[in-house]
Amino acid sequence: MKLNRRNTLIGLGTIVAGGGAALGTGAFSTVEADRTVNFGTTDDSDALLAFEINSETLGGEDDGQIEINVDDLNEDAKTTFDGAITVTNNGENTVDLSIDEIPGDMAIEHDETDLEEEENGVGLDTGEDNSIDLDVIFDTEDELSTENGTVTFVAEAQEESET
Repeated sequence: MKLNRRNTLIGLGTIVAGGGAALGTGAFSTVEADRTVNFGTTDDSDALLAFEINSETLGGEDDGQIEINVDDLNEDAKTTFDGAITVTNNGENTVDLSIDEIPGDMAIEHDETDLEEEENGVGLDTGEDNSIDLDVIFDTEDELSTENGTVTFVAEAQEESET
């Protein structure tokens, strides 16, 4: 190939284009950085989402967390504790409250709606209407599970709408 100005420009253009493709645009796709995070916890009654047990029969607080202990349920029965837990939204955003995990013989409802399914969650406002009462139900009509369990509540903050 004869070296002339056109071939030199084509060669340099190919080198520049190939180099740009190989090296990219200079942007990055991943960054890993260490940052300091400080957080603290508080008792259930003082938290952004406060839980309070209203039934002495069910239990009370242990280390600032509500604890449900029932040893004397009737066999082959459905036992309901109406308004057993009060949940209060002390935060600044309305939240959707549901239950992700609950022991098999137990249900928690608000206005007869089981909160275990995400689509059955309940909205918890801020301000005057910031509390709801939950019913706790134990179903021993089938074989009772004697395992201890944990209830996992899920609260998702709703986005504030700009009006």
